[in-house]
Order: sequence, then C-alpha cells, then structure tokens
Amino acid sequence: MRDLIRKRLVEEMKASGKTVKEISKALGIKHTNISQYKTKDKLPTLENFAKLCKFIDADANYILGITEN
Repeated sequence: MRDLIRKRLVEEMKASGKTVKEISKALGIKHTNISQYKTKDKLPTLENFAKLCKFIDADANYILGITEN
C-alpha cells in the first residue's frame, strides 16, 4: 500500500508541474522531506498530505488507492 501511495503521490506531483522548491516554499515543508517522499520509505504527515494534495490539485482518494481515477 505504501508503494502505491508513494507512486501516485510522485505521479501527481510531477503532473502538477511544480518543483520541490515551489512546493516546499508554498507549504512550509522542508524540501528534503518532499524529496524523501519521492525516493525513500517516507510519507507525509496527514496534515502535510492534505496541504500537498490541495496545492498540487490532486485527488487524495486516488493517491490513497480508494478510487482509480
């Protein structure tokens, strides 16, 4: 499940066209944390996940595997 969430989160971040630096600055999340969401077994806190989904205009249900589109 973690792999699916990470994969979809990375896809949605890429699709948004926003850089790690832009996301970090806008949301107040360390850029190293955002980079780790992409490369390591680290997922955002629930609060950061919600902020991130809203900022990149991503469907949280899709990322979490609840829906398929």
